[in-house]
Amino acid sequence: MNSDLPRQKIIDGAITVLLEKGVAGSRMNDFVEASGLSKGGVYHHFASKEELLIGVLSSFTDSIISRINMEADPKQSATKQLQALLENHQEVLIDMGQYNQLFLDFFAQARFLPRFHALMREQYDLFHKQLAELITLGIKQKEFHPKTDADAIASGIRGVFDGIGIALSIVPEKIDFPRYAIDSAMTLLKGIAR
Repeated sequence: MNSDLPRQKIIDGAITVLLEKGVAGSRMNDFVEASGLSKGGVYHHFASKEELLIGVLSSFTDSIISRINMEADPKQSATKQLQALLENHQEVLIDMGQYNQLFLDFFAQARFLPRFHALMREQYDLFHKQLAELITLGIKQKEFHPKTDADAIASGIRGVFDGIGIALSIVPEKIDFPRYAIDSAMTLLKGIAR
């Protein structure tokens, strides 16, 4: 039997449990029950709740990264590349929207789980780095003001997505998701345009 199949079954069951009970309210026994596997089968793949959370997050991020990961191309407009990156991110947001509350829970609980926190930070840093590299390219190409702080703008764009995610969980009827996030991010870029 393919060892990835039981592992994916455990992850899928864990996602269901996490959406229902949240990170803090879920226990390994809940994950075992949801997987349909034996306790030993689950622990064979994931020795702890933190390892299982890492497996869940990795499952999401592997899918997301393959869709939004791009290298800056110095021969193309930085603005157009940023727009393409944000549009790819928009598609991911739409597809992953049903998991918004789970991601917010991940943010809240990460500080209590050091290795899980490190993985979240790695993913966060990857998107920030992509944004900052493209903004820096735009400065070099004279598309953006020369005194633009690429890290500050990248953080602002990242903050827009995080803020929209929070607002979506509180007042979903007030949020045109994901259009508000993309429009706000593009407005930040227009503000630094030459």
